[in-house]
Amino acid sequence: MISIDDFKIACINEPHDVVIQKYIIEGDSYFFKEIFPEKTEFEFKRNIANILNVHIRDIVIVGSGKLGFSLKPEINQPGFYRYREFDYNFNVDNTNEKSDLDIAVISSQLFDKEMKNLFNHTNFYNAEFVKNWGGRTDLGKYFLKGRLASRFFPVDFKLTKEIEGVQSKYQMQYGRKVNIEIYKSWYFFEIYHKQNIQNIHLNLIA
Repeated sequence: MISIDDFKIACINEPHDVVIQKYIIEGDSYFFKEIFPEKTEFEFKRNIANILNVHIRDIVIVGSGKLGFSLKPEINQPGFYRYREFDYNFNVDNTNEKSDLDIAVISSQLFDKEMKNLFNHTNFYNAEFVKNWGGRTDLGKYFLKGRLASRFFPVDFKLTKEIEGVQSKYQMQYGRKVNIEIYKSWYFFEIYHKQNIQNIHLNLIA
């Protein structure tokens, strides 16, 4: 696995698209290498791909479960990256929750299916129905970025049973939350990560 220092060097010296392809899309995931070696990443992805009826290459483990450390900037300090290690909060205090396992699914078909379900759920975006839906602006922002951020769906909205089934199965198996976010296409997936790598690059050379 790549170390935090080596990753920073790569972000400074290598083209951003190479960093994304080499370290975020390809390569082993920290979670299956260090945390849960009893199962292989291949088995995990293949099972999800079969359940969701997508190609195995369209399943990507992201976040700290992929690299072993987080690439999220601090919420209140957008230019500051702590590179927190996977399970950092739990390791500091075991009353804290363990790190989530984040999965990106790149599928135009699933993206459209969830949007259609949401459209129907909101009674065709009826104004009366959605007036108290606090997350719709944030969901719309991510939607324009080709990404379904399920945390902003209406509280009573249910994802398709296949996605919920994957999440509940692996949450029980790994004892941590399993999040699935759907991207419309690889274009949106790579642009999202490219912008983040660009921000890290600027932060490191400042």
